[in-house]
Amino acid sequence: MPKKTFFNLEEKKQETIMRSAVNEFLNHGFEKGNISNIAKNARVSKGSMYQYFENKKELFLFSVKWTVDFTSKKYGDYFISDNKDVNIFDLFYRSSKSIWIEMKEERELIIFIQDVFLGKYKNLTDESMSYMMDTLNEYTLKLIRNGKENGFIRKDLDDDMLSIFIRGVSIEFKEHMMNKARKNGSDIVDEGFEINEREIKSMIELLKNGMGEK
Repeated sequence: MPKKTFFNLEEKKQETIMRSAVNEFLNHGFEKGNISNIAKNARVSKGSMYQYFENKKELFLFSVKWTVDFTSKKYGDYFISDNKDVNIFDLFYRSSKSIWIEMKEERELIIFIQDVFLGKYKNLTDESMSYMMDTLNEYTLKLIRNGKENGFIRKDLDDDMLSIFIRGVSIEFKEHMMNKARKNGSDIVDEGFEINEREIKSMIELLKNGMGEK
């Protein structure tokens, strides 16, 4: 985690530094990523960076955490609804379509997380994925409890077991789509929703049949 001096900065300045770090790691990798470049692009001194972070590894791992938190906060509510008449599986499809378009606004952040997910950063993958999985589990449990309250997810199934099921399916599915996009010479965020729409519908239907209330 960053030092207290980083959290004492204005939120906008924190965001500027983290976006600069993501850009550097995305374009140059971890080993070649340069803290001087990050500082320059964020308009702070290199010395200040070491007042905020102990070393480059800490900065990288926090870049992952910050990106996951930022995108979850920005897009997470798309999949949670307090409207008890809204079928969670229908919401998931409609939200996937909307969020697909909006994610292009945060192209760099999405591709950075995609690269972490696909193991680009090698020795740092396990530590990076550990935080990502904790965040995904927390969000998935919230989605499950919301779905049970609204009557669209089976109440006879344990929340933790449902979370394991959803995470397993979604992780494998995301990896499948990311790898497919890369094989086609692009990043998934640059593809149109319609290219993957049929597979997304199939995945949602499988989830619905397995855990949906009849």
